Amino acid sequence: MLLSVLLLAVVSAAVTHTRWPYRAPCAALVLWLAACLGALSGLLMATYGLVVHFEGIAEHETLRIPFDLTAVVLAWMFVARVIRAYARLHRQSSMRRERHLTLLSLFGRADEQIPAVILPSRQPLAYSVPGPDGGHAVLSDVVLAEFSVEEVDSVLAHEQAHLRQRHHLLTQFADAFCAALPKRRFTVRFAERFHGLIEMRADCAARVQCGRHVTASALARMAYDKSPEPDIASDCPVAARRRHLLFNERCCNSLAASAAFCMACAVAVAPAVLTAIGVLAAACTWICR
Repeated sequence: MLLSVLLLAVVSAAVTHTRWPYRAPCAALVLWLAACLGALSGLLMATYGLVVHFEGIAEHETLRIPFDLTAVVLAWMFVARVIRAYARLHRQSSMRRERHLTLLSLFGRADEQIPAVILPSRQPLAYSVPGPDGGHAVLSDVVLAEFSVEEVDSVLAHEQAHLRQRHHLLTQFADAFCAALPKRRFTVRFAERFHGLIEMRADCAARVQCGRHVTASALARMAYDKSPEPDIASDCPVAARRRHLLFNERCCNSLAASAAFCMACAVAVAPAVLTAIGVLAAACTWICR
């Protein structure tokens, strides 16, 4: 269990403080989710081992019991905090979405050519509102009037990717994870980085459908960024998204992405593999007695 928790902490720190996730956003998201799965698997196996083999541990390693019990109880308390925070955030988000859908029905209008709700606005707006019927993509009329047809398709593909891939559930889980941690600068930076990676994942879907240059152009116009190329040294999320679109032909085809995907598989199955090795070793010892 300790190894799984350390892996989750290391992966979370790497995703937050390093720059490679901007080169492989999908791989970074998969790696962090795999670390969460590995940590939960390690906790379940540690709890099972402690309950099933409690008498043997108490007989031979009495001093170890308080430490193991404390570690398992603290880990389950953290899991409970995450679940409670997720339930609270999900309930609040559902209430906000219901109110927003009501406002869209009053002020928005449907378009025969575009599967989106059109809002009157002087600024370019684009976002998605999840719902029981698949949700709605929302665009402002300025986007339809000033953007090219290809750029409108790219913006729409981006928002539809959010709806289709249920990104709101992932962001709620990440926000619940941060809410369960002490309020520090790390949690704020992790939440910002995770939301940025989710946006880059939607950019990947838009680039497949509409092309990376069109997607980068639409992103720049939405952010009022008139520079021909993004600043390489900038940590701005929009600049990072534009760099990823302009300087990478594919979403996750770098060596860092391949290494991250392989590491995600290893992190996810590590607790099960280590437990299986321990069981086999114990079985061999029992057979050879």
